[in-house]
Amino acid sequence: MRTQVKRQKEKGKSNSIVRGNFCLLTFYFCLGLLFMVAGVPAAEVDLLVTDYNENPSADQQPLAAAPIRYLRPREVTVKTADGKEVSYKTPAKLTVQEERRGDVRLAKLFASLGEYEPFSFTLRAKENLEEVFITAGELRGPGGAIPAANVAVTSVEGFHGGNHEILMPLGHPWNMAAHSAEFFWCTVHVPSDAKPGMYRGEVTVTARVGGDRQPISKQPEIGVSPRQPVGAIQVELEVLPIVLQDPPFSLGLNYSSPKNDKELAAHLADMRAHGMTCVGPLYEFHLPVHDADTSELGQFIEAYKKAGFPGTLYFAAPMDLQLSALAGYGSETTKRWQQKFVQVMKRLQAEIQKHRVPVVMSIGDELTNKGLEGIKVAGNVARFVWEELPEAAVASDMNGYREVMAMAPYLNVAAFNNGWDGIDRHNGGRQLINREFITEVRDKTGAIPWFVNGGSGRFPYGFFFWKMAKYGVRGKVEWYYNLRNEKGSLVRTQGEAVCPTLEYERSREGIDDLKYVCRLEQLIAESKKQGRGGAAQQEAEELLKKIGDSIVDNWTAYTSGAERFPSDGFDAVDPEKAAGMARCDALRRAVAERILALQAK
Repeated sequence: MRTQVKRQKEKGKSNSIVRGNFCLLTFYFCLGLLFMVAGVPAAEVDLLVTDYNENPSADQQPLAAAPIRYLRPREVTVKTADGKEVSYKTPAKLTVQEERRGDVRLAKLFASLGEYEPFSFTLRAKENLEEVFITAGELRGPGGAIPAANVAVTSVEGFHGGNHEILMPLGHPWNMAAHSAEFFWCTVHVPSDAKPGMYRGEVTVTARVGGDRQPISKQPEIGVSPRQPVGAIQVELEVLPIVLQDPPFSLGLNYSSPKNDKELAAHLADMRAHGMTCVGPLYEFHLPVHDADTSELGQFIEAYKKAGFPGTLYFAAPMDLQLSALAGYGSETTKRWQQKFVQVMKRLQAEIQKHRVPVVMSIGDELTNKGLEGIKVAGNVARFVWEELPEAAVASDMNGYREVMAMAPYLNVAAFNNGWDGIDRHNGGRQLINREFITEVRDKTGAIPWFVNGGSGRFPYGFFFWKMAKYGVRGKVEWYYNLRNEKGSLVRTQGEAVCPTLEYERSREGIDDLKYVCRLEQLIAESKKQGRGGAAQQEAEELLKKIGDSIVDNWTAYTSGAERFPSDGFDAVDPEKAAGMARCDALRRAVAERILALQAK
């Protein structure tokens, strides 16, 4: 009897333990579900919106931590830590680094209809994270939503270093070690029919913390954390009622033939989406030297038209006739070489005339590199083409003062970079991308100045080009869309897939800057034509003058000197409004506000 009672007690005790363990497990499971539903972070991470104009680094500071600059204040009084007051009369500038900075997880953007607008951010893990992934949601606003498909998150990955790292799709979830940092770029494409107003959404980071590694598709076991939110970037995008147009210039990149129609169409579409208005076909294009086949050029021109390029096509491939394609035909001064050159160029010109697209053909490539003998060759070739092929629009890629001045009188387009002395220093230190030289070329030779290999990125394609256009520059072709994925390539390609570099993305931002200032100039011209005048027009003109005056008319000041843009002395933007914005974005905002004021009028 005692034994039976004991067993019953033990059985009751065992049942009690089982019930207790079951309740405890149920509690933890429910608590895990609660964390999932509530979106409570399961791990500590740093998630920081950064300045996308800077190359990412582990010590990059959040954009919200940027100091506020007040330029030329009348008087500044500072109370020191020990209570003393110090006053300064009319200092040049005041920089304030606030201890309480803004929200480092807030991306505040503005964009026009149809525009692509980016922001960048850094993710730092404070503990080991598994199955990390980032998902962009839709942005909701007054007109409904900008779809999540228009909010593209990419990862900054290694390519050729610095501003030539590439942006790649995220692919599959990944693991992050504690204290590691990874860098991301998010681009929002505003639909052209979006309604103006403020749109809000999130870019969410999820991860799995703790437990043994298991396949994502496997049902999580009790005690093993599922993937759950660990942080989010809040996105606020103001869509402006502005429609931007292509600038009235030819802006593009050198390009190699992929020998594949689908790849060609994908690459051209990508260039157009990045604001390019022309292309500079250079390598791997067939030249009719040993046959009369010009079909590849014709097919390219048709694809160029279909992609919607509005600018002049800069067909650079014929420069190879002077370099190596006519090897064995003698020197440029022999009759045999000249006859063959004319034959090939006339075949190309006949093909061009079939397609009703403006095309300029380049006939030379940096003959400064051959010293004074190269200058003699340059002058001979340019004069010969001028005399024998008056029907063809021609250019040359040039890199020295004397080369340009020898060829430009016989060219339609004088395309040059910033130049160098030559191995024999025959150019006397003259640099070329500056107001003095551009106006000399324009006034003395009659050729239209273009830049070739003068610099990619935001400032070269944007405000600097706009300033140089005041002196007559009408085009710009840069090195290189993709050169076998080698160093210098602005994108990495694999078939139809394109991964852009940071420099390529910033070049699009530069072209967008150019679109904004061109739109403002257009509105000013319309206001003047209609005789409206008024404060809005005056403020717009003053802003453009201030921007123009702040740009040094010499590219060497930025490449070899200490100049930067916008300079610290530029005060067209209200400091409080500029806080939390990248320097060039704050300037673009000032232009946009003048556009809105004139449109409203």
